[in-house]
Amino acid sequence: MPSNLTPLGALPARFRRQRVLIVGCGDVGLRVARQLPSRLRVIALTSSADRLPELRAAAIVPLLGNLDQPSTLRRLAGLATRVVHLAPPPSHNPNWRDDPRTASLLRALRLRGWPEALVYGATSGVYGDCAGERVDETWRLSPNTPRSQRRVHAEGLVRLFGRATGAPVHLLRIPGIYATDRDSDTPRGRLLKGTPVLRREDDVYT
Repeated sequence: MPSNLTPLGALPARFRRQRVLIVGCGDVGLRVARQLPSRLRVIALTSSADRLPELRAAAIVPLLGNLDQPSTLRRLAGLATRVVHLAPPPSHNPNWRDDPRTASLLRALRLRGWPEALVYGATSGVYGDCAGERVDETWRLSPNTPRSQRRVHAEGLVRLFGRATGAPVHLLRIPGIYATDRDSDTPRGRLLKGTPVLRREDDVYT
């Protein structure tokens, strides 16, 4: 049963509000949370106990869990009416084309009901090298790094989740995200450090 069909009158008052779960609540996730209306209850999954005060200070309810440890995700079942999934795939995985984190998240969301809607923050790296062409969402996918291959796999899992549950899913292929507090990882920071080349595993096509 989708979460919107749960008899809300039988739930505690704190669960009768629309609930948005942000998975991967880093710099972008916090920006998303700040844009949401105050009538929504915002919950964030975090694997770090050190981040609990920061999330609470942002009026976000923190929930400890780790996408790399599926047994910690059981509390997500039926928790949220909407989910924003921004967590990246693991950098290293024996099945290098797969995203086990997204697979674990979606399994947990289906344990008891499912959200009314799911948003997945993907990357424009799935298009590969487009030789300077102007592209839109209809452009064919041509991932040419392990990282972008994992993103394509995650997109496929999200689409399957939508078809299986009937929940609307939205894929956002976001280009060039750089956190304001990590300047050393931006193109400018790499130039200042004299870094000769970008790493191949990075998504470098925008």
